[in-house]
Amino acid sequence: MKRVGLKIALLIGLLFVGQMAGAELPRVGSLVPAVSVQRGGEIILGKGGDTRQPWQAQWPQSRPQLIIHVAGRLAAKQQLDPVVTRLARTPWVNQQVGLTTIVNTDDSIWGSQPFVEHSILKSKKHAPSSHFVLDSSGVVAHQWHLQPESAAVIATTAQGQIIFFQQAPFSAANIDQLLDRLQLTVKSDLNSSFH
Repeated sequence: MKRVGLKIALLIGLLFVGQMAGAELPRVGSLVPAVSVQRGGEIILGKGGDTRQPWQAQWPQSRPQLIIHVAGRLAAKQQLDPVVTRLARTPWVNQQVGLTTIVNTDDSIWGSQPFVEHSILKSKKHAPSSHFVLDSSGVVAHQWHLQPESAAVIATTAQGQIIFFQQAPFSAANIDQLLDRLQLTVKSDLNSSFH
């Protein structure tokens, strides 16, 4: 009987390791881990209404990128308030940095997903040049090994190299560091384009 229990425990352990094998926590200095969102997808506005299309992290981009990942919960959104407030007071970010917001609607309170999606659609209409992605299966949080019911911010070079990564909570020092690294990257990109 002990052998059966041991075999079951070993099998469960192997299954857990197998699931985590594809997960990779973003690290400063490395490239953004590859991920693709098939369920949900990026919101595309059109004359006939909004549509969804599959989304994947792709590089190179034309400019540095800021990726915000947030669980589809009010508490997670509130964790981002200091970041969003500071970004709103920093106009060069909107002009020189691409912004992608990924909302994990799989990590939302039961029954709230339609309200979360409606809120994200309103945000897309307010900021049409930004990218908004609905992750209905939570694949990004899983692949990037992000904390549940939380938020994370990733900044990258135009080539996809991570220059900043932080999961909530966000202190004023974290946000200063984020903006400093983005500004250095923007300046570096401008200097290299003139050479």
